[in-house]
Amino acid sequence: MTEDVDILLRRAEGTDADAITDLVGAAFAPYTPLIGKPPAPALYDYAPLIETGRVRVAISAGQILGVIYTYPEDDGGVMLDVLAVSEAARGRGLAMRLISEAEARARRDGAAVMRVYTNAVMVAPQRLYPKLGYTETHRGESDGYDRIHYEKRL
Repeated sequence: MTEDVDILLRRAEGTDADAITDLVGAAFAPYTPLIGKPPAPALYDYAPLIETGRVRVAISAGQILGVIYTYPEDDGGVMLDVLAVSEAARGRGLAMRLISEAEARARRDGAAVMRVYTNAVMVAPQRLYPKLGYTETHRGESDGYDRIHYEKRL
């Protein structure tokens, strides 16, 4: 795995909404038959999420290669709700870079914990999050999905 230095991480802009929707849809499409319905992030309307200022994108040569969406929780923690990387950019450390940048922003904002969940059929995130210091907190169904929940002290 190599990290690309020509990839810029920046706040998403309104003009990014369609590209983000396409990237997330493509990234999560393989899971639809396994889950029996599209994963939740594939159903989001990204335009209003972008307006919150909490959607970040990874860009190279004018192309969006990755996206991350986080939001503050009532207890002061931060939820990592969407993480997607284009197939062309996988294996280059981009997911870890997006997560690391989100954790740094959460720390700067005073958060003590970052949380994330993944669907039980998604094996890659189940390897990635523990590798990055996240611990499993519980499993269960929420919003009609079988999810595994993780958290990391910041």
